[in-house]
Amino acid sequence: MKSIETQRLIIRELDMSDAKRLSEYRNKREVAYYQSWWRYSYNKAVKRIEYCLAHPFNGTKGSYQLGVVLKKNNYLIGDYFLEVIEPASVTVGYTFDSDFWHFGYATESFKVLLDILKNEYKFKRVFAHVYSDNFRSIRLLERMGFIQYEKSIVMGDIGFKLDL
Repeated sequence: MKSIETQRLIIRELDMSDAKRLSEYRNKREVAYYQSWWRYSYNKAVKRIEYCLAHPFNGTKGSYQLGVVLKKNNYLIGDYFLEVIEPASVTVGYTFDSDFWHFGYATESFKVLLDILKNEYKFKRVFAHVYSDNFRSIRLLERMGFIQYEKSIVMGDIGFKLDL
């Protein structure tokens, strides 16, 4: 995927220079609390980036990761996880460094990403899952137009979908 620019951000493929930052913010307790991991080691970040370098996002079946960096200094503040299971649908997950919460970066980048997924890659539906106590993320999804379609008692998460 070519880099995507917003007013303040660039969404781009991850590269090896991102490994330390990826591990740093994903290791924060308040960030990991809303994710499926408790620890995110530097080695795990390196392995994920190696995978991403070998499998850049192209809209086909597979899992991908994109970095979100500040345009002014190329500082990694978050990332998007994309999983394509079928040609018309994609699942999106996102992680942002807690130092950059409440500045509208997730909203700004997500709007542009959804537009690209619809118009350039021709996806028809986007899915997202969040823990039921992640109220900020739920509000973000609702602002983007997602609607709830399931709630898992076992996993404690809520499924959202958006028809593009």
